[in-house]
Amino acid sequence: MPVFSIVTAAPPTPNGDLHLGHLAGPYSGADVYTRACHLRAEDALYATGSDVHQSYVPAKARTLGTDSLEMAQGFADEIAAIFDSIGFAVDSYVRPQRSTGHQEAVRDFVLALERQGRLERRTEDCLYCEGCERYLFEAYVRGGCPHCGVLTDGSSCEVCAWPNVCTDLADPRCTTCDRPPVLRSYQRLVFPLGRYTERLAAYHRTVVMSPRLRAFCLELTAAGLPDIPLSHPTGWGLPVPVAGFEDQRVYVWAEMAPGYLNAVAEALERRGDGTDPREAWDGAGIVQFFGFDNSYFHAALIPALLMAYDEGLRLPDVLLTNEFYELDAAKFSTSRRHAIWATDLLAHVPADTVRFVLALDRPEDERTNFTWQRFHELADGELAGRWQPWLASVLDRLAAGAPTALTGLTDAHRAQLAELARLAARSHGAYLAGSFSPRTAAQALCDLVRGTAEFAAAHPDDAATLAVEATAAQLLARLAYPVMPDFAERLWRALGRTGPVRGTDPGPLAAEGAAQAGIVFFDPQPADLESKVMDR
Repeated sequence: MPVFSIVTAAPPTPNGDLHLGHLAGPYSGADVYTRACHLRAEDALYATGSDVHQSYVPAKARTLGTDSLEMAQGFADEIAAIFDSIGFAVDSYVRPQRSTGHQEAVRDFVLALERQGRLERRTEDCLYCEGCERYLFEAYVRGGCPHCGVLTDGSSCEVCAWPNVCTDLADPRCTTCDRPPVLRSYQRLVFPLGRYTERLAAYHRTVVMSPRLRAFCLELTAAGLPDIPLSHPTGWGLPVPVAGFEDQRVYVWAEMAPGYLNAVAEALERRGDGTDPREAWDGAGIVQFFGFDNSYFHAALIPALLMAYDEGLRLPDVLLTNEFYELDAAKFSTSRRHAIWATDLLAHVPADTVRFVLALDRPEDERTNFTWQRFHELADGELAGRWQPWLASVLDRLAAGAPTALTGLTDAHRAQLAELARLAARSHGAYLAGSFSPRTAAQALCDLVRGTAEFAAAHPDDAATLAVEATAAQLLARLAYPVMPDFAERLWRALGRTGPVRGTDPGPLAAEGAAQAGIVFFDPQPADLESKVMDR
């Protein structure tokens, strides 16, 4: 892959607060990957935004009895504040309602598809609720998934990730009034996705992805892809710029394809980088993060739309998914108030502690589970109980003027240094696209601390042992940077380092006694933290 990477995370829908289930997925993953690129002295750009035109936004506003746009803007502001609080280093967070660049990109994209004959005008049967007098799709309809049979919304299944066209749902019901809909004919702009099946299959063979996502893509293309409406007769979203369809709105998942292109352009502008956005896109390694339930959109629909728009346009090189993060063995749920809200937790817990827990429990290939017992084991037992006392001991001895040169080493010292090198390689490997695993990287950090502390306890407290410990502490600071950036920077400074923790390897500690003693990196968390966080 090129040295420059574009990293995207599927934009969050501003129809509610973010909970830990959200943070544990694409957003933390994309941030860790971006920072890992920086650690390797590679440039990377992290782009995301607000998915304001999802039908779930007006649906939620209606239940709250509030204005859709006002509600969405409020939640989008809160999400941006959460990203800032937890330290997600996003280069662009696009707000479609405020971004003329986004709106123009979507308009030009749809017009280009229409001009090149990539869209078809079709009159087809659609679902319609006579009681609500509403065309039904996505958030407005639920029924049995035609693929796996579970109850799901229109357009795609959250459980199996397969698409549907709404009319193929079993026993569909309006989500507003619970009435069965009738069929009504509408003319819409349709994207013939099925024509791209072979090209998508060829594309999938070149992409870095998990075995599960690869199996899903193989099944999807083997079964044949459905043609997808690019416009819907609804009042929420960006107007269709094609004559005769001005009263319809662009399908939000089609909007996302040019949305990513614009997000990169806005990120470059924010950086003050004059690089042409198209040149940046085509010259970068493109890494996309999204939940597995959105696999069809990111692995099939969006790539096919980009193919149709411009055959020479670079497609994403890496597709990285995550599974659901559960709370006490049940899915996080905003509607059932079964959640731990990010804003509440970050008000009481340091961001790096949250990031550490999310990394170790990240639902990479299977669902994982948050419990308060597990949280305290990691925050209190691991960080405050193991990392803090070991680091305090090392820094105290270094601050007293103990030497740090790696001299007088025994075979045991050399073996421990070799173990540190092995853990470093394991951690660096976990930060690469083909083997990306924040969980593995975070576990390597724990093994580094545990192993070094046990080694020190078993060997004389001499200059050689302290030098090995100092080397381990410096390595910990560097390897922890993608997962725990604030901790990494503080430890780096405590060790007397003045340059950046990320970038080229600075080598062994150069100054003796350069450390700062008495620094507290981790405190135990309050025993009543659960009641403080889950009191609303």
